Amino acid sequence: MSTTTDALNSAKDHIVDAAHAEAEDARARTVDSIETAGRAAQAAGDTFQPDTLQAAALDQIGAQINSVAAQLRSKPVDEMVDDVAVFARKNPLLFLGGAALVGFAAARFLKSGNGSGHVSDDGDDPWSGHLSHVEARQ
Repeated sequence: MSTTTDALNSAKDHIVDAAHAEAEDARARTVDSIETAGRAAQAAGDTFQPDTLQAAALDQIGAQINSVAAQLRSKPVDEMVDDVAVFARKNPLLFLGGAALVGFAAARFLKSGNGSGHVSDDGDDPWSGHLSHVEARQ
């Protein structure tokens, strides 16, 4: 029986380590994308005259994005998960609303990725279906 328990614990540890490594890789890829967005915002600011409101706003946005990326890069995944859990306990409605919003956005993104490069217009899309009904009446 001890051998079975040891094997199960070893398998569990292997799965946990693999999941942790995958989460760290995903975090690194996300931070890289965020840093790219920050650099893009700052580069966009450079296209305006240096003393304009647009240049200042884009530089500030780029700096904020880079600040978030630096915080995410320095924080381990375990600590980020703990932060999300604390936030969810303190703000359950806001957390659930945000999760629903992310879910809707992900579903929309996945539905649009049908390989043709555009969203299908077959009437199944709940976001644009009302427009086809209005146009049909006219």
